[in-house]
Amino acid sequence: MGTRLGLGILWLLHFLPLSALDALAQGIGAVAVHTRFARTTLINLHACFPQRSAAERKQLAQHHLAALVRSVLELGILWWSPRARIERLVRFKHPEYTRTGGRPIIFLTPHLVGLEMQGARMGMAFRGVGFFTPHKNPLVDQHIRAARDRLGDVVMLERKKGLRPLIRAIRDGRNLYFLPDMDFGDRDSIFTPFFGIPTATVTTLPWLAGMTGAVVVPCVCYQLPDHAGYEIEFFPAWENFPSGDKVADVQRMNAFIEAQACKYPEQYFWSHKRFRTRPDAAEPYFYRWPQPLD
Repeated sequence: MGTRLGLGILWLLHFLPLSALDALAQGIGAVAVHTRFARTTLINLHACFPQRSAAERKQLAQHHLAALVRSVLELGILWWSPRARIERLVRFKHPEYTRTGGRPIIFLTPHLVGLEMQGARMGMAFRGVGFFTPHKNPLVDQHIRAARDRLGDVVMLERKKGLRPLIRAIRDGRNLYFLPDMDFGDRDSIFTPFFGIPTATVTTLPWLAGMTGAVVVPCVCYQLPDHAGYEIEFFPAWENFPSGDKVADVQRMNAFIEAQACKYPEQYFWSHKRFRTRPDAAEPYFYRWPQPLD
């Protein structure tokens, strides 16, 4: 009953303009920053921006939570709005960087709150492939899959099935939408700096690029000011990647993601427990609460 009610609310909200959804999200964010839902965000901001005051970090946390809530409220647009509306809401910047002479592309992108809008719009423009983990709620999972199917030619592969189907799809000319800045544990990861903190980071990107011959094109999707929608900015394809130095390649990847997180700090996914896995198992749990945040 609760899930159906939530879906019904999202269906009603998808008729509203972005300005109305943003106003609602701002109100929810102002409340959420004072609740336990802000804990992970505040701890991450304390670790990554120690030079900012506690008051500045709390304000940034509020802005982030509002942006995150807005992205959830906008899911109805992806699930039920016409393709033309999504094309108007999400525009491309420097699409010329996606012209690679027929070589498949791995689109390297960080976890910003616009990732669902980005995935939908890129799926409409490019023949793609992506990893996913089924949502634990089957009704929500059904809507997510249906939206992806109706908007573009994108093959979604379950993460648990491994990399072989993904390699075949890329070699077949499909482009991968790849977000590596998650904590997947220490298996298949190396610890490399992210905001100066040793962070478990998957080495999949250079490995996949080497195996498939794909070009790595960094990109980022950000919310535009004044409720003007979203913009996906593409960057020039990386030269000499993979370089043969796995550590250097992963550091290059993290440096790009960190730069985007600094450029759009309220939009980066600070609510994710990015530093949960530590190089020393004897370290205290990173996300214990309360933290000394001042």
